[in-house]
Amino acid sequence: MDLSLTDEQRALAELAGKILSDRATLERLKAIEKSEERYDRELWTDFARAGLLGAALPEAVGGSGGGFVDMCLLLEQQGSRVAMIPLLSTLVSAAMPIERFGNAAQHEQYLPSIVAGETLLSAALVELGADPRSPTTRATHGETGWRLDGVKVAVPMAHLAAAVLVPARTPEGQIGVFLVDPKTPGVTLARQETMNWEAHFRMELAGVRVTNDTLVGSLGQGDEVLGWILDRTVVGLCAIASGACREAVRISAEYTSNRKQFDKPIAMFQAVGQRMADSYIDNEAVGLTMWQAATRLAEGLPSAKEIAVAKFWAADGGSRIAHAALHIHGGISIDVDYPIHRYFLWLKQIENTLGAATPELVRLGAMLAAD
Repeated sequence: MDLSLTDEQRALAELAGKILSDRATLERLKAIEKSEERYDRELWTDFARAGLLGAALPEAVGGSGGGFVDMCLLLEQQGSRVAMIPLLSTLVSAAMPIERFGNAAQHEQYLPSIVAGETLLSAALVELGADPRSPTTRATHGETGWRLDGVKVAVPMAHLAAAVLVPARTPEGQIGVFLVDPKTPGVTLARQETMNWEAHFRMELAGVRVTNDTLVGSLGQGDEVLGWILDRTVVGLCAIASGACREAVRISAEYTSNRKQFDKPIAMFQAVGQRMADSYIDNEAVGLTMWQAATRLAEGLPSAKEIAVAKFWAADGGSRIAHAALHIHGGISIDVDYPIHRYFLWLKQIENTLGAATPELVRLGAMLAAD
């Protein structure tokens, strides 16, 4: 499999990196983390003006006609700056599924305004104690539409989303994915504090009424739609982790080269050198497995094993890199005016989102055993 990038993809990543370097400064990150929205509107607008929000959406809605690999390039750049913008929740978990499975009216209602940076979307993929691929939220069909009842957690940016994709199960056992306006009567949002300060919400649905045209795809496609969303969301998380790992290793390498003890850079000490070498290997594994999974998804190839492997490395290798970075930096790692602690927080958040290391190994083992 050829994992090399085209000239256009390299240019896309360079443009995103330049905007993030200019905008996502340490001072700006601290200001956004203290804000109520936890969302960098100016950076999001800059991405829209540069055409980056439409990188993976078709030209018919104002996009560039790229694919999932292009999206992962943007997510990797976001991870390198740990910037507070909803690329994953708006584009990967919502806009791309709407483009793939939604009807013409849904395309027209949401996609052009997303590309323009005017609309945010989200997806409610997590329930406490439930497999994300088997939701327990109930969808009951009535004469004029559907009634939704259940509780979702860790819903990103729900307070600013025009709509949230909500997977639910019918009494007959079918899965439907519905577009729900979080301002609809019966929806209650409660802020949840996250490790990396992103805005996540508990979303309670109590007798929420939605019309038939809010269904993304058909009931017969429900399992496919939900699996499609989860596969790409998980690999998108791995892409963010790849960028965060790479930058954490770079910052740590720079620190160990400049920090001296006994008139020698601490990089010369064997224990430090070994931790940095292990981090380098973990970083390469996180990146390689992510690109393998992303490329297979983009090409429509079977990807279940590759996704599990990528998420395992993002969780396990990412956690080792995060801890090594703090240990190598010593006391300065807990100084909020120094950037390294943010990479620890983001990598630990990703580690436990939609599958930690051990559950992914269990999934992978079950797939191998089935073969």
